[in-house]
Amino acid sequence: MGFIDTTRMLVLLAFRNLFSHRVKTAIVGMIMLFGTLLVVMGTALVDSIERAMEQSITASLAGHLQVYSAKGKDQLALFGGGFMGADDIGRIDDFSKVQDALSKVANVEAVVPMGLEGATVTAPGELEGALERLRVAVRANDKAPLATLQAQIKELLQQMKEERKVSLTITTDTKDLNEQIAKLDEGLSDALWARFEEDPLAVLEFLDTQVAPLAEEGRLMYFRYLGTDVDLFVQHFDRFEVVKGERIPPHTRGFMFSERFYERVVKHRIARYMDRVNESLHEEDLTIADDAGLQSLIRRSARQHRYITYQLDAKESAQLTDELKALLPEVQGGLPELLAEFLTVTDENFDARYAWFYAHVAPMLEMYAIDVGDTMTVRSYTKSGFLKALNIKLFGVYRFKGLESSDLASGTNLMDMLTFRELYGLMTDAKKAELSAIKDEVGLKDVAAEDAEAAFFGEGAGEVVARVDAEGFDEFADVKLARTETVAVDRTFTQSEVDHGMALNAAVVLKDRTRIKASMIEVEQALKDAGLDMKVVDWRTASGLVGQFVLLIRAVLYIAIFIIFVVALVIINNSMVMATMERTTEIGTMRAIGAQRRLVLNMFMLETMMLGVLAGAVGAGLGAGLTTWLGAVGLPAPNRQLIFLFGGPRLFPEVGASNLVAGLVVIIVVSLISTLYPAFIATRISPVAAMRTEE
Repeated sequence: MGFIDTTRMLVLLAFRNLFSHRVKTAIVGMIMLFGTLLVVMGTALVDSIERAMEQSITASLAGHLQVYSAKGKDQLALFGGGFMGADDIGRIDDFSKVQDALSKVANVEAVVPMGLEGATVTAPGELEGALERLRVAVRANDKAPLATLQAQIKELLQQMKEERKVSLTITTDTKDLNEQIAKLDEGLSDALWARFEEDPLAVLEFLDTQVAPLAEEGRLMYFRYLGTDVDLFVQHFDRFEVVKGERIPPHTRGFMFSERFYERVVKHRIARYMDRVNESLHEEDLTIADDAGLQSLIRRSARQHRYITYQLDAKESAQLTDELKALLPEVQGGLPELLAEFLTVTDENFDARYAWFYAHVAPMLEMYAIDVGDTMTVRSYTKSGFLKALNIKLFGVYRFKGLESSDLASGTNLMDMLTFRELYGLMTDAKKAELSAIKDEVGLKDVAAEDAEAAFFGEGAGEVVARVDAEGFDEFADVKLARTETVAVDRTFTQSEVDHGMALNAAVVLKDRTRIKASMIEVEQALKDAGLDMKVVDWRTASGLVGQFVLLIRAVLYIAIFIIFVVALVIINNSMVMATMERTTEIGTMRAIGAQRRLVLNMFMLETMMLGVLAGAVGAGLGAGLTTWLGAVGLPAPNRQLIFLFGGPRLFPEVGASNLVAGLVVIIVVSLISTLYPAFIATRISPVAAMRTEE
């Protein structure tokens, strides 16, 4: 019998056996179908998550590749490496060299200079804000708000006095507290405010110098910022969009807050509380009645109603009081009592009060501690260890489209590259020239480190010696020698200044993202040819622990699939063994009429393969259909953390040919392996055994 005839016979036997053992076929077929469905959908979802997260990372911060100095002690982790402290990734002293080298790589579309650091900005305190508003009114000769502002200031001073009285009861060191209370009493005295009518500036000076220092400092806000070439960044990170104000103009110093940071940190305290409750109820499906954290937040909000009243003038206070009395007629008392009751929300009334707050209360408030167009003082420690302060204009607020609710994508604010370099502590040419003039004026001179002792104790002792290091840092860079350092917030600069300067790292944006690995090799070679000692990493490595999350998801999926298929293998194996025992007579008869063991083995393996192909094809089809349906409707992110992984509030999975092939191959291989033992048993059945079974 030839090969074709043998194959035809085996196929016919396989079909007959599959149909004649329907129960076994159905059980094994359903297992194969489910396994294929799992593999197709699982791998398609993980691949889709990886593509979505790649888009989130590459379009928001990383680019497709990142390059940084090989001298850095730490690995680059744009979204954090999971450890406290700032990473030391070295620095690129002249970005233009990197830019020139990589511009020769065919697949490189752009190279964007970057640097990530942290800084602080202080929002004015309540007393400071009230005094500033009073000062503005006095200078403008606007008498209308004076009475309200005076009442607000007195209320704040009275509260400060009460706090110190409480402190007197729990401390033995009362001298300082009594002195502070005396100053507060003077600030509250009728005599002081009577003098205000005659000499308001003198009273303001007393309040500024003697009383204001007793108040709590303004709210300190820490933020993370990215220094970059803003023009290049906006051009090549296409999810960027302005939501308030404007983007930093080309070649201009400036700053932009990310929308989520601006809303969650810079916004008015009570508005933030209301927003947080709204988010918890409608995005996290929590309830006030069952969540202790929300209950605590609401109690705190109700107690802090003064953050509203301190910002209202007499007319606004009267208007808001009337409106709240109409809304809450059962509440007795004035505006403080009405606000406390209004802010004590429940699940039933929150939505109505939330809308009412933004319709009636919010328009009367300064909603943001720093508003678009304001100049803010940003403070940061330089790499030399000095505190640097620069005045920067806030041009606007931005976000990344589709990632508005992601804390990861919205955790970084934006700054121009030249301001970043100054906060980093690098000496600019202008600063070097200014410092040189000051040194000449006071008679400073540079000496080498080895000659410092002789210059200080020997010849030339008495002269002040300064030393500028070779990297451009100077121990006098942040010392105010003879004048106060002022940075013009509207200063512009040239593209050459951006390019020919320092950066910590650089994002490489590719024309064809599918060639990341090949382009990575080309970029490494280009940097090496240019004599630059640099590290090159892909977006996943550059993102730190965040980028490894998909690998974790994939590992979990593969482990789950492995466990499921081990169980499936056992079930299929047992089913096939039982089926083999039932077919002892049939197999023995085949052996008696001359069938070789190899023919029996092939028959069993062919049955399994045919069932695997059929069930696998149906399972793959169902998996592809379900994945396509999910891709059409979208799979919602269950929480904000997954928004970043999903590339937006919904994941739209896609199924590819590789997912279908993987499902079919895996199920067929597992099925064949599970059939080996039963098939081996079948080959050992002899004609005698069949005859005994008949007897």
